[in-house]
Amino acid sequence: MTTPEAAGPLDPFEAHFHREPLQGAGVALILLVDATATAEPDAAAGVLASCVAWLQGEGGRSVQSRVVPVDRASPRLNALIEAALEAVDQPIVLICSAVEPIAPEHLKPLFQSIDQADHVLGRRPAAPLDEVVRWIACLFRRLVFAAPFLDVNSPCQLHRTQRLRAIPLQSGSSFVNVEIVAKATFLGHLLDEVEIPALAGAVWSRGRFKDLRMVLKAPTFRPVGGSSSAPLEEAEGQP
Repeated sequence: MTTPEAAGPLDPFEAHFHREPLQGAGVALILLVDATATAEPDAAAGVLASCVAWLQGEGGRSVQSRVVPVDRASPRLNALIEAALEAVDQPIVLICSAVEPIAPEHLKPLFQSIDQADHVLGRRPAAPLDEVVRWIACLFRRLVFAAPFLDVNSPCQLHRTQRLRAIPLQSGSSFVNVEIVAKATFLGHLLDEVEIPALAGAVWSRGRFKDLRMVLKAPTFRPVGGSSSAPLEEAEGQP
């Protein structure tokens, strides 16, 4: 009777789909709010209070919070999100655009999924007619951008920080949500969409058609050293 050999390294296929669990990892909360809403000092605190309490209490996680005002006339979400990412140093980032309190019920499915994924969006329930509209919009995004999510403008989006930083953002409007999913798919990142309870969120639509054309015609990427989706060997021949 032979002794089983010690488990060797994962093969390339398994390695691509393997993610280290992030149980107990710190979280950066980036709350995107209308600039006019920041005039109410308790508004942002009310949205994040139960969220922060759950993460620090039951989750035992360290939390960094940043409230980012967004000008509805000129959203510039790409620059705002990238600047916020540069200012945090936690391995997980939760990007929120909620306009009402975020409860633990919204967060638990996201944190259960992030151990096996790079980007997780919360899918809210929708009325029958709204669900039909979702499917039509999803079909367009799937065919054009390979972005399969139904609730792409979800107000709760959880990301591995390193993976999100690998995506250069071009869209100033909420089309940035489609851009992130499309570029993450192209880069071989792992994505998931999980069901969460209803939650109202803000959407910044100004400039979305311009963003759509820009991302469709001239998407930008940056090389990321050590990415699991990078080539395993250097290309032969002249560049």
